[in-house]
Amino acid sequence: MGKKKYKVLFWLSVVSFFISSATILFMPLGSFEPDGNVILAYILASVFWLFFALGLLFVILLSRCRRKDITSARMSGIVFLRFFKNTFATVFDLLLFVGTITLVLSLLIIRTLPSEVILAGTFITVLTLEMHGLFNGKNYEWLY
Repeated sequence: MGKKKYKVLFWLSVVSFFISSATILFMPLGSFEPDGNVILAYILASVFWLFFALGLLFVILLSRCRRKDITSARMSGIVFLRFFKNTFATVFDLLLFVGTITLVLSLLIIRTLPSEVILAGTFITVLTLEMHGLFNGKNYEWLY
């Protein structure tokens, strides 16, 4: 069977984290204010946490399978301190820096940026931080 079924777990985690992060872009549509759309706010929050938890579950399941394989013993390093390990990781690592700079500029320095820029910066930062962990991680190295 090979690692095909494990690759499915990996890509399910990627999709789950993407959906979780994408809810950030829709936050302005929901609001907990009295005149806001409270139901949509709860739905967005639920979708965010549901897909975040699913992404973590897929990563945990994949990590357990990887640890059973003796060929993965040679892999080392702390995931969040590993950068530019492959093409996907390089793209997401560069986007992580761009998103973080955008977020810092929009929240701390240039406070007059449109909310769309702030939301986009937050989305990019959250998504690329998750993808940084996945694509620089031991599971991806083991699978590919």
